[in-house]
Amino acid sequence: MSEELIDFVIAWVDGSDPAWQSQKNLWLNRIGKDSAFIDAGDNRYRDWDNLRYWFRAVETYAPWVHKIHFVTCGQIPDWLNTHAPKLNLVNHRDFIPQQYLPTFSSHPIELNLHRIPGLSQQFVYFNDDFFLTKPVQPEDFFVKGLPCDSISEEPFEFDKEDIFNHILINNMIYVNRHFDRLSARKRHPWKWYNLRCPHESLKNLLMSRLRNQNFFGLAYSHLPQSFLKSTLEAVWESEPQLLDQTCSHRFRDQRDVNQYVFCYHQLLSGNFYPSSRRKSGSVFSGTWDPKQAAEVIEGRRCKMICINDSHITDFESAKNMVNSAFSRVLPNKSSFEL
Repeated sequence: MSEELIDFVIAWVDGSDPAWQSQKNLWLNRIGKDSAFIDAGDNRYRDWDNLRYWFRAVETYAPWVHKIHFVTCGQIPDWLNTHAPKLNLVNHRDFIPQQYLPTFSSHPIELNLHRIPGLSQQFVYFNDDFFLTKPVQPEDFFVKGLPCDSISEEPFEFDKEDIFNHILINNMIYVNRHFDRLSARKRHPWKWYNLRCPHESLKNLLMSRLRNQNFFGLAYSHLPQSFLKSTLEAVWESEPQLLDQTCSHRFRDQRDVNQYVFCYHQLLSGNFYPSSRRKSGSVFSGTWDPKQAAEVIEGRRCKMICINDSHITDFESAKNMVNSAFSRVLPNKSSFEL
């Protein structure tokens, strides 16, 4: 059982808001809509209209959470109970340095989370497409004051032209500036090879035959991520110019790094408790079947789910199917709703 308080952080935007769209387009025109560096596609911002189910799930499945920091650019859903005891409304300007605002990228938001006033040392970060789907306990996220996670070497596969691939490479450049692959394995061997993480340990064993000193890829998980606030502070101290460059970009940019640099820093420093998230979550990304996602939600087959819409073609149909499943499982209002 974790001895310290654990906060949840969720970042959200209403991409259908006309005022927000106007500001976004203004900045796009300044930068150049056709810039090869940026990704400002509509799927980055469209709203699935299921945020209320995120709050219902947290109240139902994680009643022990200390505080929920709800991060927006000032947008507030009309159904939200802003006086809910555990809710902390966080405007971008409350924690992101002014020179990076306004931002239309998740990266400056994520890279500055440690600046949120009152944020606990232990926190779990949620994108707005991450949901709890059955009861969780503090030890699903932290054990002995350490984030629950697993490390796994995995060469990156770049099967398509995508800005995200550039970001993954930038993350690895950061990693190789600060960590030696062979030394990292020797420092914390039981974290690289652990029966709690059999799949990851087997991959690490196979990769151990390669004697390269540089990392060529680390697995990443698109599920709620446990962080120590001190990790973010340490990475900022080690690479202020790199993070500053990313934060200065108004839109997602191929020159960016992202929150995975924090995750990798935690892992390679040994600041984690071995725990396989493969057993606790399902990720629906790329081309996926909304019917299957609905079945996972209703069947409570795992503790967490990611519903990523980057390649959804029939958005309205997928949204209705997924939200109908949430409404059947979580029909009652939470204390976060009016």
